[in-house]
Amino acid sequence: MNHPINNKKTGIDVSYSQGQINWPEIKNHIDFAIIRCGYGDNIESQDDAYWKYNADACTRLNIPFGVYIYSYAANDTQSRSEAEHVLRLIHGYKLSYPVYLDLEEESAAVQEHAVRGAQIFGDILETSGYNVGIYANLNWFRNIIGNRLDRFSKWVAQYNTACTYEGRYDMWQYTSAGYLPGIFGNVDMNYDFSTPTVSAAPNTSNPPDIYYAVKTRNYGILPDVKNRDDYAGWQEDEIIAVKIGVSSGAVRYRVHLIDRQWLDYVTGCSWQDYHNGYAGDNQTAIDAIEIYYETDISKTGGKYYKAVYQVKGKGNSSYYPNQYDNETGPDMDGYAGCFGVPLTELLIRLE
Repeated sequence: MNHPINNKKTGIDVSYSQGQINWPEIKNHIDFAIIRCGYGDNIESQDDAYWKYNADACTRLNIPFGVYIYSYAANDTQSRSEAEHVLRLIHGYKLSYPVYLDLEEESAAVQEHAVRGAQIFGDILETSGYNVGIYANLNWFRNIIGNRLDRFSKWVAQYNTACTYEGRYDMWQYTSAGYLPGIFGNVDMNYDFSTPTVSAAPNTSNPPDIYYAVKTRNYGILPDVKNRDDYAGWQEDEIIAVKIGVSSGAVRYRVHLIDRQWLDYVTGCSWQDYHNGYAGDNQTAIDAIEIYYETDISKTGGKYYKAVYQVKGKGNSSYYPNQYDNETGPDMDGYAGCFGVPLTELLIRLE
């Protein structure tokens, strides 16, 4: 289906390959951008190194943008993980373009699973309120996908003077050798023929509940706390063990013992389970804690949540800054606490 070439918007798709883009300089030369957020399974090492930089710049400069993830899913589990990968990274951003699944992997197993995997991926993202698209080249659309993914927006890659795909499509990647000021080297160029849309607001249902309790040196095991209804701890009494549980999904956590080391991760929530029910040795003061929440998106309407937690150190009048899961960045070290300072209070919620 050919589109009038004068009824179009011009944009780019970018990834770590373009390095640090000068977005203020490039802004006047494009109408939109599609940004790679990562590839494959929901593993932090597979996040695109420039995703946050690019997404933050487009947000700040009001450049409409969407995202894509390179897929190598060969089974249902990997397809769900790729959806969770995207949801984790786009949380908090407003998208003007779809979330695109990039299908180009040459593996026979990936190609065989591609259509079913795209449907699983699309179901999860659409349930979360996002528009979904498929990126592929002409051969993929004609010979592998066919019309089985027509429910999604289509982004066709064909480096030619015209796009010759016979079906409906909304975007055409017409070259990989584009040049624009603000980008060092070549960049993919695209025409968008679609009607502008904004992804619906993500599901706003309440997050799952998180339950936790601590054992202190002088007062022993204290009552359970839910979310941030209260804090777990006792004024100036050192915490020597912690247990954490959630109403859905899963949580893994570990603690650092003062003047010693990190203990192994645990995932249970029971004072009776010495091996996996709580973190701590019941003797040594804890000076840091790391918590990571794993969302079961089948029970949250597709929305991804994180553990947000704070601790207070002995002798301190205020809490340390919020820590999100095991993320690092300004005011976040991947854990909450300060080595050498025993913890006395703990607050956790899911957000």
